Amino acid sequence: MSHTNPEIERTLDELSELVCEALRNEGDQLIDRREGLLRTLLMSGYSSTSGNCLMTDIENRVKERCGECAMHRGGALSSITSDLGTRFKTLAQWESRSPSDETPSKPANISSATDA
Repeated sequence: MSHTNPEIERTLDELSELVCEALRNEGDQLIDRREGLLRTLLMSGYSSTSGNCLMTDIENRVKERCGECAMHRGGALSSITSDLGTRFKTLAQWESRSPSDETPSKPANISSATDA
């Protein structure tokens, strides 16, 4: 088991439950809530903890929670967790950018850009 904290554990459990619901076709809560939950993981330090793989962590929890469904829908489970992993990496990269990574800031208005 990887080193986490209680907030990370709760968030992973919540994501896993939403993935189970998606596998059972019980609603679109995962789509509605995934970005916020992934951001919570990121802000809780999930990406900086050693040995974590979001896909693996969620797949293992989903298999524990809804084993039969996860076994019969293995392709769907892999697809969902792969998507979550990709979204998490994108979010982590976006959050780690410093302002200097982007275009230089521009003056807020004309008077600040000139001596007028």
